Amino acid sequence: MSLLFYKSIQPLNSEKHRQLYQELLTNDFGFARSTPAVPLAATEFFAACRHYPILFSGDDAGLLAVAIMGYSEKQNLFVNDQNQWQGNTYIPAFVRRYPFILAQDDDASRQTLCFDDSWKGFNQEQRGEPLFTEQGEQTEQLKKVLAFVEALHQDMQRTQPFINRLLELKLLVRRDLQVRVPGNNILLKDFRVIDEAAFMQLDDATVLEFHHKGWLPWVYAHLLSLSNLGQLPG
Repeated sequence: MSLLFYKSIQPLNSEKHRQLYQELLTNDFGFARSTPAVPLAATEFFAACRHYPILFSGDDAGLLAVAIMGYSEKQNLFVNDQNQWQGNTYIPAFVRRYPFILAQDDDASRQTLCFDDSWKGFNQEQRGEPLFTEQGEQTEQLKKVLAFVEALHQDMQRTQPFINRLLELKLLVRRDLQVRVPGNNILLKDFRVIDEAAFMQLDDATVLEFHHKGWLPWVYAHLLSLSNLGQLPG
């Protein structure tokens, strides 16, 4: 799931891409129109739980929290025919990060800012904002991009110990989720949710651990988000 709508990832280079401009297409989300779920950092749970079901997807080694945006493959109910995102709705940071992404070396010691060079907003006709100055330095626009991408990476890193602890405590259970929408019943499979009954049986020391680490609100936001099943737009 990690690449999703990225099609042609290239490392950004100040020599090779000095003439590259980024057109700021602020409400064009056509790239995500066929994406039914995206990874979510736990720090986003508060904002996301008002609009999306937050589920857990993947095997134990690569388990991710995801925001559900559609009920079937290649369906995103939050992007309309004009490629605009549903108004007054939180847009996950994974979506807002596009067309940029951080790539790690094999030993994870170094990160490189990359971009999807297939995205239509990149050009050399000086439309939008340049990514580099004539001297090859980062522009303010690129510095903002890099700060956002790095912040999301850190938030995703913070999410992993939370998920690992849920797994250790056997609090994540596989559930077939029955979704009723007008004229149809839909079954969502291969997702996991926090077992609320098991969570309520945790001993005081474990609950205190979750409190001190700031994880309790994440649990409650996830549980609250499940009420969005069957409530997606369209």
